Amino acid sequence: MSSTKTAPGELSTDAPADIAAEWVRDLSEALAKGSASELERLFTEVATWRDFMAFQWDVSNRIGRDALVPFLLGLAADVNPRDFALTPLQEPALYEENIQAFFDFKTKDRVCRGYVFLVPNQGGFIAQTLQTQANGLQDFPESTGENRQEGKHHGLVMDRTRWLEDRAKQAAFEDSDPAVVILGAGHNGLALAARLKALDVPTLVIERKQRIGDTWRQRYASLALHSIIHVDHMPYVPFPPTWTSHTPKDKYADFLESYAKLLDLNVWTGTTFENASYGDETGEWTINIKREDGSIRELHPRHFIVASGVNGPPKIPAVEGLDTFAGEWAHSGEYQRAADWTGRKVLVIGSGVSAHEMSHDLYEHGADVTMVQRGATYVITFETFNKLWFGLYTEDQQFPVELADQIAYSLPNVSADAVHRQLVELAKEEDKELLDALEARGFTLEWGPEGTGIIGLHMSGRDSYQIDIGASALVADGRVKLKSGVELAEVRGNTAIFTDASTVEGVDLILFATGYHQLWDYVKPLLGGAAANIDKVYGRAPDGEYANTWRPTSQPGLWFATGFVGMARFHSKFTTLAIKAMEEGLTPVRTGGD
Repeated sequence: MSSTKTAPGELSTDAPADIAAEWVRDLSEALAKGSASELERLFTEVATWRDFMAFQWDVSNRIGRDALVPFLLGLAADVNPRDFALTPLQEPALYEENIQAFFDFKTKDRVCRGYVFLVPNQGGFIAQTLQTQANGLQDFPESTGENRQEGKHHGLVMDRTRWLEDRAKQAAFEDSDPAVVILGAGHNGLALAARLKALDVPTLVIERKQRIGDTWRQRYASLALHSIIHVDHMPYVPFPPTWTSHTPKDKYADFLESYAKLLDLNVWTGTTFENASYGDETGEWTINIKREDGSIRELHPRHFIVASGVNGPPKIPAVEGLDTFAGEWAHSGEYQRAADWTGRKVLVIGSGVSAHEMSHDLYEHGADVTMVQRGATYVITFETFNKLWFGLYTEDQQFPVELADQIAYSLPNVSADAVHRQLVELAKEEDKELLDALEARGFTLEWGPEGTGIIGLHMSGRDSYQIDIGASALVADGRVKLKSGVELAEVRGNTAIFTDASTVEGVDLILFATGYHQLWDYVKPLLGGAAANIDKVYGRAPDGEYANTWRPTSQPGLWFATGFVGMARFHSKFTTLAIKAMEEGLTPVRTGGD
């Protein structure tokens, strides 16, 4: 194998493909033999392995060779990994003095792909990072490519029905129940519905808004996605090459609505989730929903996925006198048009992304804006954030999106923390001029939990960060006024009074960019006794993976899905494969890590 057979003098003539192929062969042989000693020689002492349902029906990871090897061998004994070969999708390549390679393989009932990062060791190469994932089920392929649906059957078909009638019947679920009900028709819910559709799992998405995409349409007018186009593709329908580099929120809303239409997804809009309970004996949910016409429908799916984001109701701080404020006030979720406030004085409470972008918008439309920074904020420019965190997703696409995703999610979260800390330090240098100017103005900066920046903040349920597209410069040079380290304590007439006794007079509008309550706190009372089996949603589980999110939970049939668009594209694959496996009896309905 390459870690022991390749002499140092031979490295310059060995192609990366030859080295990678030898490593993959040795991995295959070690697993087939169940040999711990042979497997140990393939990994560095600090190697990591992250598996997305290739070896078990859950997401798991191990850090360090001593933990990795016995865990991998134990799982391999049950699923018979075999047919290992380098994937034709991407040639192994040098990365500095290291080698990156992808390989295909199979386990018991799954079609899988692996990614390995090989580093030099004693004249050869051994693995520092291993990632494996299920890409499909051997006997139940997705209805894509050569497996696509017919659409219209040619020839003689007696009593032929029409496609439009068939679609209406499928979406109505009048004579049957869906196997899966998804709460929320945002990017998470639609990505899941699309993958379940391709796996022939009857699925219904319920959405309380009147139109798909209204969650985006009804937010402030200047909003756009905060990541570059190349990281925001949805499953099966990537953005066309003419798509704008930055996606305005109304454009994205229309895309989501079109996505559901193009992929024949069953979505009931104007539909409110009332409550749900799980039957331990039947293995089914009883879900009550209210349709747009006020009627109540009872559904009995085997799976219920909460995909309505991480946010519950808006947070409004208690402010004395707010009910008698002489001007107007609103939460950021209700704010729309800056042009309505030209020449007027606006107070923006908060200093995260929404606060900055509304301040930016208001200033551009001639408002007198004061931002109230209640606590420290992590600031990074849009360009720096996307260059450092999404460098795999570029215009020339060195890696296809599916392979870029595999690299991006190759490290266990705990190991990735160290990478995030390094990137935060690099970002400080990239954005130093802006950050220094902000601090000189009195703006208080932070760097995320243990220096992990946006990712650490997001996973800890905090939104105290700013991805800057111009607002921070307005704060730094004083065009947007700043009050830092204080809270709005009281309102008298049009005067705002703060906890340090300072005031701002003549306020016409107060905007609370103060975030939202956690979704779990809102949903939990609506799930009956099933809620007792869930301790938290999102954030870190004890095993370092996402708690009860994108994986089986400790409540059978209950799933949660939330995160950025790229997360939805990647993780939805494994959630839906697990559900399909349960539906086909490949694995029993079971509980996962929490």
